[in-house]
Amino acid sequence: MDPRAKPGAPAAVAAALLAAFFLWTPFQASAFRQEGQSPPTADRLNGAYVKQLGRDFVDVISSPAKWGTGDLLKFAAFIGTGALLYGFDKDIYDWVQRNKSRTSVDASAVISKFGNGGYLTAFMAALYAGGEIFDRPGLRRTALLSLESFLTTSALVLCLKAGVGRARPNAGESSRSFHPFSIKSGYTSFPSGDAAGAFAVATTIAEESPDTVVDVLAYGLAGLVAVYRVHDRKHWPSDVLAGSALGFFVAKKISSLNRNGSSAAYQVSFQLTPSLQSVTLMVFF
Repeated sequence: MDPRAKPGAPAAVAAALLAAFFLWTPFQASAFRQEGQSPPTADRLNGAYVKQLGRDFVDVISSPAKWGTGDLLKFAAFIGTGALLYGFDKDIYDWVQRNKSRTSVDASAVISKFGNGGYLTAFMAALYAGGEIFDRPGLRRTALLSLESFLTTSALVLCLKAGVGRARPNAGESSRSFHPFSIKSGYTSFPSGDAAGAFAVATTIAEESPDTVVDVLAYGLAGLVAVYRVHDRKHWPSDVLAGSALGFFVAKKISSLNRNGSSAAYQVSFQLTPSLQSVTLMVFF
């Protein structure tokens, strides 16, 4: 570490960026979907939310049993891409290490915060608080769905890390060195937990926000977190791909389970009286 660097500065910058994001969004009329309908998901941290979290967790872990042809093709494509990347893990990792710069090393202290579980939790808490302070149900909803996605993803990541036992790059072993069920931190490389958490939160925000700027910011930060896990010698590239994909798809699933409005694309109601016959078509988006 450079003795001239100020350890508190990166954390302060990261906190300022997070604060700017969540304080900006409550004042945007279109920042998050929330208006006009009662969402089918809990928008407050209470007993109903805890039940929802448990129900959604079961749905997520049991979803592979319900996969159709499209889902299986997506999974096959992911496995194929992951296998290809695994074959070049060492080459890509070495290239990244050779192309480090003073700027990229300095940036790491800030970017890494966006994948840190503590910072992500603080961000979600701030988002929830913003929803309470400014009476924005959509902000509370986004915070709670982000927390769901983060917790569910983290549980799956921990199980995979323990079962696979892949050696981290900084463990001094090969990219193909595995120690299943090892409890040593040096053998918890697969998948990347920071990349998974960052993409779980980013995907939830993107799903809840119709604002392209918010989507680009969320995915951009998550992508940087993923790249920097390789840059910082914490993970192999295929670890990062697996973590990012896990966070993305878990968040997509949880968001789909908690869409605004009816679960159906439309709802038809009939009204029949002696003086009036009508059909009302109500469309939910």
